[in-house]
Amino acid sequence: MTQQVENAPDKRWGDLWIAVILVSTVTMVALRLWTTEWASDLYILVFLSFFAALTGLALGYSKFSGFVSFLISAVYGLFISGWLFGLTVDTAMPWRERIFYFLGWRLRYTTEQFLTGKPITDPILFLTLLAALLWILGTLCTYLIIRKGAAWSAILPLGITLLVISHYDQDLARNMQFLMTFIFFSLLILGRMTFLHFQKQWHTEGIGTPTDTHSDLAKTLVILVIILLIIAWAVPVTTRQVSRYSSFWDNLSQTWDEFWDQIPDIFTITRSTPTGTAGIFGDALDLGSGTPASEDIVFTVKLETGGLSDYRNYWRARSYATYQDGDWTTLTIPEENFLFPENFEIDYTTDPGQIERYTFTSDTSRMINLYAAGQPVWTSRPVIKLSQRISETEEDPIALIADPAINAEDTYQVDSRVYLPTIIELRNASQEYQEWLSPYLQLPEDFSEDVAQLALDITDIYNNPYDKASAITRYLRQNIEYSRTIPNRPNRADPIEWFLFDIRTGFCNYYATAQVLMLRSLGIPARIGVGYAQGEYDSETESYIVRRLDSHAWPEVYFPGVGWVIFEPTTAQPTVSLPMGEENLNEEGLPLLPDEKDIEDRLPEPGGIPTQSLDDLNADQSESGRSLFNLQPKHIVWIILSIFTIGLLAWIFIRYRPSYIKLKIDPLPVVLERSLLKHNVTVPEWLKRWRYRALMSVPERAYRQMGWSMRIMGQNLNPSETATERALRLTAILPELEQPARDIINEYHLDRFSHHIINEERAKQAARKIRNLAIKARFQRLFQFLRKA
Repeated sequence: MTQQVENAPDKRWGDLWIAVILVSTVTMVALRLWTTEWASDLYILVFLSFFAALTGLALGYSKFSGFVSFLISAVYGLFISGWLFGLTVDTAMPWRERIFYFLGWRLRYTTEQFLTGKPITDPILFLTLLAALLWILGTLCTYLIIRKGAAWSAILPLGITLLVISHYDQDLARNMQFLMTFIFFSLLILGRMTFLHFQKQWHTEGIGTPTDTHSDLAKTLVILVIILLIIAWAVPVTTRQVSRYSSFWDNLSQTWDEFWDQIPDIFTITRSTPTGTAGIFGDALDLGSGTPASEDIVFTVKLETGGLSDYRNYWRARSYATYQDGDWTTLTIPEENFLFPENFEIDYTTDPGQIERYTFTSDTSRMINLYAAGQPVWTSRPVIKLSQRISETEEDPIALIADPAINAEDTYQVDSRVYLPTIIELRNASQEYQEWLSPYLQLPEDFSEDVAQLALDITDIYNNPYDKASAITRYLRQNIEYSRTIPNRPNRADPIEWFLFDIRTGFCNYYATAQVLMLRSLGIPARIGVGYAQGEYDSETESYIVRRLDSHAWPEVYFPGVGWVIFEPTTAQPTVSLPMGEENLNEEGLPLLPDEKDIEDRLPEPGGIPTQSLDDLNADQSESGRSLFNLQPKHIVWIILSIFTIGLLAWIFIRYRPSYIKLKIDPLPVVLERSLLKHNVTVPEWLKRWRYRALMSVPERAYRQMGWSMRIMGQNLNPSETATERALRLTAILPELEQPARDIINEYHLDRFSHHIINEERAKQAARKIRNLAIKARFQRLFQFLRKA
């Protein structure tokens, strides 16, 4: 048997080692970009570059023209980019909504910020442009080096990209590590491509190169490159040289900086330092001990429409239903839906009132909750809707979570239905409550009998929920003193008992909790609403300025036919005034309540509500990830990439078996046959034939292909004829197959009857040409027959 070698293709450059080094180089440049941490989700560019390099390699080896290759690259790039960007979105969302609604909305919104000259706060435009640039760079570099054999066409663009990144991220140690790695890969590519150029010339001259030559050259090249890098690292550099190099680089980069200054600041993500930080209203609310006052602005709100007379706005973030041991929580399993501006829909149980439009402008670096007055019916941003499903056509919303988060100077609009019910309307509301309101009647197992008795004493003379709720509101405003902070309560003390009977001082959390629990003890459904009070109205800007000290909690009572109605027991806030209505007495003729505007004056300092910190919320969200097996999307992609890389390396070692890796793996049919013989099982004929074909050499397969082509053209095979006689009979049928048939016979004779080096690539190409022409001739004869028929 002769020594075998696979030669490089005549029309394509590079081999598997070139491909691996190229993919590593392109991916490394993107990895350098990821280490800058210029924006979130930069990790997807690493995977994008990896797939771009593979795409360029595949198109380079293909037979597609340059234009067709460009179209394929563009379509595939859009698909890969959409897939990777989609992995950064909540995995519970359908892919169509991720791409066309969520990501499309973010890109459109950020583009509007850029076109209107506003600071860009979302990195998606930055990521999109970088993704496009890296995809073009990765595919073009690998395509050119494989299709054209132009090594410098791949190395120079990648090197310039690496230098530009290093120029804006001047971490000396990190820059040196990536630069040395890039030089190492570049020298390997140049050395390997130089060998392939010479190899092609040698083959033209009829000089073969055995497999060992490739392995020895690879070892020598790696050692030589390492030695050169060590020498370059060890060469001393004087201060004068450093100054000279620094001056040269300044002159070179000055032109670049002047060019860059003329480009809009599209690659800069604004990370402003806001004057205030918004609290996060998460899944739970602790009564707490209060917070000091803060004048930091959270957001401003401008009413774009006429407004409802005498309506007081409460900027609601969330509601809570369950109370236990001083903590409020939302419903156990609320329903989650992603809503976009194009398909925003909430099925409220009631819909009285009129639609008003509010424009919110954030003054905080990261705002998770989306605030709205009344019943929001549309918002200009994508949100996650948390709600309690009542029926197929009704739901009770709990919260709207902005996704993506609202950054400083971001603006969003909300259309809300606002309604100011009359006192008569609420007094006459039905007292028959539906089953879905049962969570809003929940009380702790150890609920205080004293608090329940106090509620009865306060409301004993009233016969309707409105008057009872108003009576409790008046009691709390008249008998409890407001304080932004309170001392820690005694151990084992019931928080509400302690608040109502002992300390008799507190802030909005305690006021609202006390009223909600007392109403529930009377069989009236109620809940806690949290967010911000209306804030200070600025007549110059015609907007409300909402500060950190305006954070607030309030009770909400449900009235059938009307919905949730806000009451205000906290003395630090003005009372909620409702119109009387058409009647002056209710159906029972009970006396009406006095106007609460005359009872209390607003205290100078508004109430505050302690909220969950942003760090705690992020920790909770990270612990409750929605990805498969609690893995984040980027971890899943890393796992996929690692498995692919390990599989590729394993295939390289199995396929090429370098001399320094002693690996002998028999083909699968050989292993199966050996196993059957070991267990004394008769080997079937099909397995013997499979084993025989698996052990064939390349020239033998090519000779077998020649026989198969003769059968395709309707010729019988004569076992007694020689290989040369079969080739002559084939060329007599198709004269254009003379040269391919001669190549196959020459390589077949060298393989079977000599120890010369064979040219496997020549045998493969000849067999491929014979097969294609035989199939073409067969179809031509068939069409001629059909035409005659």
